[in-house]
Amino acid sequence: MKPEVLVPCGLRLGEAPLWHAEKNLLLWVDLPTAQFWRHDPATNKTRHDVLDVSPLLGAIVPTSDPDVLVLTHKAGIALLNIETLKITPFADPEQGRDGVMYNDAKVDRLGRLWTGTSHVAELEPRGALWVIDADKKATLVDTGFAIANGPAFSPDGRTAYFSDSLAKQVLAYDISADGRVSGRRVLCTFAEYEGLPDGLTVDAEGYVWVAHWLGARVTRRNLKGEVTTRIDVPSPHVTSLCFGGKDYTDLFITTAWDAVDEATRKAYPEAGHVFRVIPGVKGLAEPHFRHVP
Repeated sequence: MKPEVLVPCGLRLGEAPLWHAEKNLLLWVDLPTAQFWRHDPATNKTRHDVLDVSPLLGAIVPTSDPDVLVLTHKAGIALLNIETLKITPFADPEQGRDGVMYNDAKVDRLGRLWTGTSHVAELEPRGALWVIDADKKATLVDTGFAIANGPAFSPDGRTAYFSDSLAKQVLAYDISADGRVSGRRVLCTFAEYEGLPDGLTVDAEGYVWVAHWLGARVTRRNLKGEVTTRIDVPSPHVTSLCFGGKDYTDLFITTAWDAVDEATRKAYPEAGHVFRVIPGVKGLAEPHFRHVP
């Protein structure tokens, strides 16, 4: 299972891959430059635009309107029209709190937006984990994160996974039928040589896939957190991943060359590209946030 380069974009910090099922497009962003990318596998055409929003970008998430995404960025949560590129502010549960930015985000099986906030300098545990309803009601789930990544959800929607990156651990939480979150626990911890856990996704069998920042790989983990599959990626920083394509058999992987020295850049000339691999298991469509105009 050797990843192939799908798009040789060479981004400084590619992030947040999303398979947009309604448009059959792969979407992703470059965090520090506010670039929004889209790739059509059917035509092999790629386009990118610079969004009119202050970087840093965090994530893009599908909504019930196929032309609208949720966009997280340094200053808040917005709605992005992917045809007009219009950006409309949506929510800011942190209320402009100093030194934090919105980062990774996903929608759970109940249709709620989960997003983590990180310390901008990625040093102090100022970040938090939030759940936001379509009516903008925000609930604080957890706190104390320097770098918030993930999240992802089990196929039955009863478990949330979240990367506490600087602490080198992936956490799990229970989600009750009425949406209450409890039972925080550690799914797995990372050894020094594995790097830091970054983006997450879950396959149709319920296994958790983890991108390794500073680890040049992705791993598949069982419900005990044990590695069952390892795929080496030719980039020092693997940032995130998602399933997509026909029947969700493709695994798309974003990477970065940010914060590496010149020798490492030369050793990994494909760093920053978007990769594709066929892992032999299927993924799941990402749930959509209930878009409120």
